[in-house]
Amino acid sequence: MTATTVTAPTRRRTGPRFAVRALDIGPRCDTFLVVAVASVLGNRLFLVITGYPQLGNSTLHISHAIWGALMMAVAVILSISFLGPFTRKIVAVLGGAGFGWFIDELGKFITRDVDYFYQPTFALIYMTFVAMYLVFRALQRRRYSPDEGMLNALEAVKSAALGQLDEPSRREALALLDATNERTGFAAEVRELLANAPALPPRRPSIFDRSASAIRAWYLRLTESPRFVAVLDVFFTVVAVGALLSVAWIVSDGPGVIGLDEWAALISSLVSTTCILIGVVLLRRKEKLRAYRWFDRGLLITIFVTQIFVFADAQLGGTVGLIFVLAIWILLRGAMRAETERQALEATEGAPS
Repeated sequence: MTATTVTAPTRRRTGPRFAVRALDIGPRCDTFLVVAVASVLGNRLFLVITGYPQLGNSTLHISHAIWGALMMAVAVILSISFLGPFTRKIVAVLGGAGFGWFIDELGKFITRDVDYFYQPTFALIYMTFVAMYLVFRALQRRRYSPDEGMLNALEAVKSAALGQLDEPSRREALALLDATNERTGFAAEVRELLANAPALPPRRPSIFDRSASAIRAWYLRLTESPRFVAVLDVFFTVVAVGALLSVAWIVSDGPGVIGLDEWAALISSLVSTTCILIGVVLLRRKEKLRAYRWFDRGLLITIFVTQIFVFADAQLGGTVGLIFVLAIWILLRGAMRAETERQALEATEGAPS
């Protein structure tokens, strides 16, 4: 049996070695932000319901910022200790929850009297989340380089070696490799290895995998209906208008719009509504994936901007609203993944062999 010699490319990267983006950078960063916002609001609601209990005694008070720092430390340790490609999912959730618990006590860290209820705290948290959102979006907008296409393909090979690679992930990695590298040399070797990876060992999917598959299958059945676009149009229009009216009702309960919280809630709600309405227009043009991305932007703005300030004014209403928007966002993400998989499959089947 003749051994095959694979020669790695000799070109040198011009950027820093750590700046190689993962194919799933968008979903992971968004998960981090959503979990962080949910942690802030969930923690505040818990404290209101329970009367602000303290863990400690007359001398000690164990702040929940400590637990948040512990979760972030565990997330960092996991990310630097394990090579599994799916470690990033755990890191995004655990790190987001820890960051939310940590930044929730920002008022204590910036005031002399350690004031948890310091009024500008929500504005500072808001600016932090907005800055992170803009940075994450900037990272995603850049075109993938040949090195990034190559290394993401190798990550998919790593998943195949662990028996954790599914067909949609394989197709996405192959599509990125083909888009960023010529089908010659080392790229051709990696592509052949990924394309001919052995079949995944049979295993019973977890309840989360089964739920995700059921959602995608349900979505694909719905798209076959001629009324699908019209129903989705109406649904997201109602969501956009309803969110705007709810914020308008809250801020108008008094002598007009006053204070940073009310202005921020109203402006962010207007921006979110605009994003969703742009998606509605694109959906009518049969550009489903582009429309979904605009819906996604609008919902994310609502989750980690609008709901923060709504919560500051009406805690129960902010929590109920967050739960409703999170449910829509989770369903939308399932639809986006299903649509992406379908387009990747169509592109792979249509590409010359």
